[in-house]
Amino acid sequence: MSKTQKIVTITIALCVFGFLLTICDFLALHDIKNEYVSTRILEHLNITLSEDLPEWTSTEGEWGVVRISYLFRFVFFIFCAVVLYKLVNRLRTKHQE
Repeated sequence: MSKTQKIVTITIALCVFGFLLTICDFLALHDIKNEYVSTRILEHLNITLSEDLPEWTSTEGEWGVVRISYLFRFVFFIFCAVVLYKLVNRLRTKHQE
């Protein structure tokens, strides 16, 4: 397997992983929509609670999934831009020979 084929294979695998993270984003954001309760909003609306909110209403795990997914996508898009730039340059030099 040539170096170019390896890079393309890795890129495709990362694309699949990114797609799976997108599905996880959807699921996490759906949970956040249904379960997140902001104490700041409640205070702003002058709503007082008789006791503290349950821990699950902060949806920390779901927000963590969203953060990791966006970080992965950011790094992945930079990686793709660099890989595509190098592949185009490699193809240009082969074509000119």
